[in-house]
Amino acid sequence: MRILSVLLFCLASPLSAADFPVRIQHSYGVTEVPEPPKRVVSVGYHEQDFLYALGIAPVGVHEWFGNHPFATWPWAEAARQSLGAEPQVQRGFEIDLEWVLLQQPDLIVASFAPLDTRLYEMLSRIAPVVGPPAEYPMWGAPWEAELRLIAAATGTTEAAEAMISDLDARIEAATAGHPALQGLSGTVAHFSGGQIVGYRRQDGGNRLLHRFGIETPDNFDDLAGPGGNFTVSPERIDLFDLDVVLWLTDAPSRERIESLPGYDALRITTEGRSIWADELLTGALSFQSPLSITWALEELLPALVAAADGNPATGTEE
Repeated sequence: MRILSVLLFCLASPLSAADFPVRIQHSYGVTEVPEPPKRVVSVGYHEQDFLYALGIAPVGVHEWFGNHPFATWPWAEAARQSLGAEPQVQRGFEIDLEWVLLQQPDLIVASFAPLDTRLYEMLSRIAPVVGPPAEYPMWGAPWEAELRLIAAATGTTEAAEAMISDLDARIEAATAGHPALQGLSGTVAHFSGGQIVGYRRQDGGNRLLHRFGIETPDNFDDLAGPGGNFTVSPERIDLFDLDVVLWLTDAPSRERIESLPGYDALRITTEGRSIWADELLTGALSFQSPLSITWALEELLPALVAAADGNPATGTEE
């Protein structure tokens, strides 16, 4: 059912014949796209999802993590296949300018990319560039703003607005029957390099929890750096002793967390308030695209309800 919902997004969103040229404003200035793009390259970490959702087949994409064919996770695979897309894949976290040039793009999408002014200017010598949405911190734009920006550059604004309305309605319907989630404290968390990683309130995962009525503590914004996250030693796990914690981490990291001194006495343990996301749910919540969020809703809501009830017997495994 989730794969069908994702596929319907794309089938309902063909590339329109919008008037070109179009001018778009983003964090690095104004870009003019002279005509409907035919060779779109995504150099950011998740933009392929947005392109597939808009009915656009990129010729090149950037692998983030997961090592899936064509850097496409299951929630976007039906959309990729429906478009016949078989993009070239650049691996590694940094943008490879030579690789981009070889793809001969007429539009470069870098709305969620490791970009700075110098790199933006260099990419702009190759083709028009869609930078991150303006007026948001680095890595901090909501998916809706990113989708609208990409749609404006590709002539698919009508499809984007329909998609936003549809997903908004899905989330509202999913939460309507669970008023007990409203007003709870909670957050998304990670574990890396022996440190617990937390995120600001406007991080994509925490923003989604907010839609369910679950609020990240205000002081997480004070702790977060320019990238939107922060790290603390395992001894400060008390910061995460909330009504709900959604752990996006692997099995060895979970074992490390559960072995911490004092972990057994925390409320997230005694009341079963930790959700341990599996690899796919971790990927979906990290991508924060219209396709991945649609896919994740079916698993995420029951897990949140189970964690929020304070009964460890209900289970929060994903």
